[in-house]
Amino acid sequence: MLVKQIPAMTGLNFVTAGIIAVILLGDVPNQIPLLWFAGVALYSGVRFWHYSSVKREKITVDNVVSHARFFVGFSFVSGVIWGFIGIVLPISDNPFVLILSATLLCGMVAGSVSYLSIYKPAYYAYAIPCVAPLAIRCLFDGNEMLVAIGILLFLFLGVNLFNSRMAQVNVLKGINLVLENKELIERLRHEKSKADMARSLADDNNEAKSRFLAAASHDLRQPLHAMGFFVEAMMHEKNPVKIQDLVKKVAQTSEALRNLLGSLLDISKIESGGIEPHRTHFILNEILVEIMQEFSEQAKEKGLRLNFKPCSQTVYSDKDMLGRIIRNLISNAVRYTDKGYVNVSWEVESAYVMIHIADSGAGISEADRQDIFREFFQVKGDHQKNGRGLGLGLSIVDGLSRLLDHPLMMHSDVGIGSVFSIRVPQGNLSKVVSETPELNIWSGDTCARTIVLTNEDTSRESISGIMRHWGHQVADFTTIEDALAFLKTDGFDPDLVISDIILRDGSGIEAVAAIEELHGHSLPGIVMTGDGDDRVVEQLRTKGLSVLQKPVQPAKLRSMVTYLVRGEEWQI
Repeated sequence: MLVKQIPAMTGLNFVTAGIIAVILLGDVPNQIPLLWFAGVALYSGVRFWHYSSVKREKITVDNVVSHARFFVGFSFVSGVIWGFIGIVLPISDNPFVLILSATLLCGMVAGSVSYLSIYKPAYYAYAIPCVAPLAIRCLFDGNEMLVAIGILLFLFLGVNLFNSRMAQVNVLKGINLVLENKELIERLRHEKSKADMARSLADDNNEAKSRFLAAASHDLRQPLHAMGFFVEAMMHEKNPVKIQDLVKKVAQTSEALRNLLGSLLDISKIESGGIEPHRTHFILNEILVEIMQEFSEQAKEKGLRLNFKPCSQTVYSDKDMLGRIIRNLISNAVRYTDKGYVNVSWEVESAYVMIHIADSGAGISEADRQDIFREFFQVKGDHQKNGRGLGLGLSIVDGLSRLLDHPLMMHSDVGIGSVFSIRVPQGNLSKVVSETPELNIWSGDTCARTIVLTNEDTSRESISGIMRHWGHQVADFTTIEDALAFLKTDGFDPDLVISDIILRDGSGIEAVAAIEELHGHSLPGIVMTGDGDDRVVEQLRTKGLSVLQKPVQPAKLRSMVTYLVRGEEWQI
């Protein structure tokens, strides 16, 4: 606001000074008005030069303070130049000169209120040296009339300084109001942008749901469809060999359905923000060995070489999430590689461990490389090939890697193969903590007396049946009350409790606690839950309970039971 007025105000001062100099010629020695006008002209030239440099440089947040100081300095110089009139002009002997000086200086001070009061220090720097010299000279002259004029000049100066202060307050209020309006407009724009993004996201979600229904309808129905026919065939088949073959096919379709549901649950948790990393320091080999064992048989059946470089490096990450990322990458590599190899290797780069999963598959074309991380996307032809699912694996990998802030990289050559790499921070070996829970381990016979608690009859019968098949003694119930009544009268001393998280008359936590209280000692407990909330899982683990996520794999249940009852190594 100040800078915009510099040309007009400097030009007006120059013209006014010229007129005053002409008027003074003849009434005072000529050299005084001429020298004074020369000073005004020099000042005006310097002022215009500085104005031009400011226009070129532009005023910013970084240089505004220095420009403000320059402006105050120029105002002070201008005030001194005009105040010089009150010092050198012969006011005592020439009433005309006195009246002209007082009127001129008061007019300049009053006229600059509206201009310089935008920035109060600039006005003070100009007004005080402009009027004060004449006022002081009048006060000390000794003439009563001049003393009175001096007093009035000081009063006039004080009133204008006060007016300047009030004017700046009003200017600042105006500026604040403009800024508030701009902020309000910007906030409205931001809210509108958020609303547009939310609407766009909702539209995208609806479109994604439509794509999901279209893509998933076949994949979700197909395993159930096939399983129904396999079960029907088993009911009428008499040949034991063919029955075993049908059982194997039912297990395969069940596993396919379980994997598909697990992927959908992972996608749901990532998108809803219901999953949070729990980073710990652990040795990478702990999860690599387990994952390689999972896929060794599948790779062998396809005739693939599954190569693995053991890793003793410590990393800092969420163990389950990182395991899920590596598992999905290896699963994709094995699934989409028909011959050759799948290599799992690693290398240390600075403070990171780079994990590489390479395959000799068909590779990914340039056109598909940005899309393969989208949900439900599949390279053309893959969906119909070998029942290769919905294309959720890489979407889960992408979501988890972003959640963990582990950069994911890919290199692929069509016809040669692909390499997926993930960068994980190195950990501290001294901070590695064993995650094995402290449990009471029973020695002796593999047979365990087990209490099973579930709400659903089908689930209870299936779990109890398979547990009996494995050689365990089982008593199953739907409520805690029924289980306690049985234990009080039958003399059944359980070694293990398997329970759903939610029962008709309580929770799995309450069930284990009640049975422990009845028998007076701690018991290992397994709680099955379909809740993907990490807080629920953490609550169960803090109670010393083992957790199985539904749908539960029989092999995983059997391994966990063996571990809890006999203390053997838990292998999946």
